[in-house]
Amino acid sequence: MKRINILLIFIILYSSALLAQGQSRESAASDPTAAQWSYQFAYEGHFNYQETDIRGVGNNGFLQFRLVAPIGATKSFPITLLPRLTARLVQNSEDEFGFGQSDLFILGIAKQWSSGRMGFGPQINFPAADGFGSKEWGYGLAAAITQRELDDDLFLSLLLQQVWRDDGTGVTRASALGINVAFVYQLGKAYYIGNGDFVISYNWHDQSWFVPFGVRFGRAFISPESTWNAYIEYRTWSYEKDWTGPVADHNLRINIQYQIPVSF
Repeated sequence: MKRINILLIFIILYSSALLAQGQSRESAASDPTAAQWSYQFAYEGHFNYQETDIRGVGNNGFLQFRLVAPIGATKSFPITLLPRLTARLVQNSEDEFGFGQSDLFILGIAKQWSSGRMGFGPQINFPAADGFGSKEWGYGLAAAITQRELDDDLFLSLLLQQVWRDDGTGVTRASALGINVAFVYQLGKAYYIGNGDFVISYNWHDQSWFVPFGVRFGRAFISPESTWNAYIEYRTWSYEKDWTGPVADHNLRINIQYQIPVSF
């Protein structure tokens, strides 16, 4: 009987240790708020713009590098910080490349629970090169909340980004609100599917919406020390009632990402 009791205690302690391990590596590969160094390289192409005589012609795409460099909480500052730098070379309609659409935000993880986390922090948008976007600095806030369900097979996230910048006339205005609603479902063997990194935009000035719908398919290649995460995204449909900006019929993104998990 004593041996059985010892065995039961061992099983309970071992199970508790497993539960305490938290988020699975497969789930963390698609989680922008996970505590891990991340080096991301991507190309996104925009093809076949609609109603160019009314909406105008947009950019042909961009090359992207994104770095996430986690900073652990300390006694003097008990909040984990996730600085995220996004740097892009924009490909304009004439297939010329220039710096633009780049930003830095620092997400402070304000609260964590067993299946998710939330945080917020400042955002800075960098001025673009001439002909590749706004040449003014932008300042604002970003906030995110994530939730995991179905034993980490389902990952849900919401990212909000709001920036204010000079509109070129000396007047500071709110840029379009960025709303990134994402889900990722694990298919098994580290393959996954989701709705992609396509940002919903709301224009405060004319109350118009741009709501893209896309799909992501990818796989995480996991080793004990690191993860390679590769995926492809495609969008061919969107809701853009009253939206006045350029809208492409097709968007295609190819992504490769190297991640190094850390524990704080």
